[in-house]
Amino acid sequence: MPVTRLRLAAYALLLALLLAFGCAPKTPVAPPVAPAVVKGQGEVEDLRVLPQDLNAYLGPDADKPLFSQEQTALRMEGFLQEWTKPWYLTKPSPQRKDVEKIFRAYEKHPGFGPRGARHEPGSAGALLAAAGLGNFPNNVRKAITVKNTNQRGMPTNEPRFLDPSKPGEGYPFDYLQHTSLPPGTPLYVIHASRDGSWVYTESALTHGWMPAADMAYVDDAVMRAFTTPRLAAVIRDNVMVAEIGQGVDIGAVFPLAGPPGSGGVTVLVPVRGASGLAELKQVRLPAGTAVPMPMVMTPRNVASVGNQMMRQPYGWGGLDDRRDCSALTHDLFTPFGIYLPRNSASQAAYGGSVPLGDLPGDQKEAAIIHQGIPFATLAYMPGHILVYVGQYKGHPVMFHNMWGFRTFGENGRDGRLVVGRAVVTTLRAGEEVPAVGPSHILLNKVRSLSILSRPY
Repeated sequence: MPVTRLRLAAYALLLALLLAFGCAPKTPVAPPVAPAVVKGQGEVEDLRVLPQDLNAYLGPDADKPLFSQEQTALRMEGFLQEWTKPWYLTKPSPQRKDVEKIFRAYEKHPGFGPRGARHEPGSAGALLAAAGLGNFPNNVRKAITVKNTNQRGMPTNEPRFLDPSKPGEGYPFDYLQHTSLPPGTPLYVIHASRDGSWVYTESALTHGWMPAADMAYVDDAVMRAFTTPRLAAVIRDNVMVAEIGQGVDIGAVFPLAGPPGSGGVTVLVPVRGASGLAELKQVRLPAGTAVPMPMVMTPRNVASVGNQMMRQPYGWGGLDDRRDCSALTHDLFTPFGIYLPRNSASQAAYGGSVPLGDLPGDQKEAAIIHQGIPFATLAYMPGHILVYVGQYKGHPVMFHNMWGFRTFGENGRDGRLVVGRAVVTTLRAGEEVPAVGPSHILLNKVRSLSILSRPY
């Protein structure tokens, strides 16, 4: 949902800098809606009535592949190219002026930290001095993540919220949060802070600052291991990997280290060696937690992966190891060899696009049902992306991670009806809530479909 308040001028500068993110970074453009709760979660009828289980929407062709073998091979080839793209860059995409813009914006509008406290006016300037951008770029090298980490707008984990007293602001909308990244993500390191504790990096999704301890530099041997089509994708969240001391989630990808068996899948996981170079450790992931890529893309398999995310809390840009709308779609389709951009608008342009424009609601629903392919179609509205999974009583049904609905009280005051988790709804969800009403439902805002595959 676009941000229109004049007081967000600083954020507009931030948006100009990053790489267009929409409901999760490259550049934050997700629905900026926040804790002004109008009614409880149970007030949305769809959440009481519709099964919150993707298996409930499977049809008779649930086990039929949605891609041909040729399509599957092409998608996997494209996945590899996109995922490892940072290792083939010859120069950084962001320029020094681009990186500085965020600091300059927050020098003028410091924003708010945790518990609604204002940041000190000089705090952004201090971070800019610590970043040492005078010799940008000063450390151009290839690397890989070795932890769950984040790419940030400034070298700090302290959040920068806008006025939390305003609807649509405050937690979880930290505008420094560009995106979260799993371990094993290829990187292009561009710059190191003065003390070396933070590095500015470019991934296939976006660019931003991350703690230097969360990445390791790569040599040719590590790069060869990760540029093979023999990869495995994690299909469960919080799969513990003792070698990195963390759980890994859906969306993580590692090289296979041997044939899969009934006891699980053996993969190569990067860890940071004493020299700062990545070393590969063999790790056995338990049965049912990872599969060789690409997983056969059937409606049942997509539903199985999606159900692992059902009801999970919303997290802007992956904040606090949670997903927003475009993180859900990105991670959902990764095991199937589909590498979606991190930005809802860019995701909407992926695959065969079907414009819906300003069709009346009934016609729009009919077009979605007629042209959409369940479990292989994205529906787009500005700032939000949803997965079409089938029908319920003649209405198209969507799987998505959403923060909530914009509401208006009798006095015209702007507010939010918070959902704040991954759910199944129709596009008419909230229609029965007076503060939302028919004029503010999702159906009126959906503009296009993106068909990820077509029958063969």
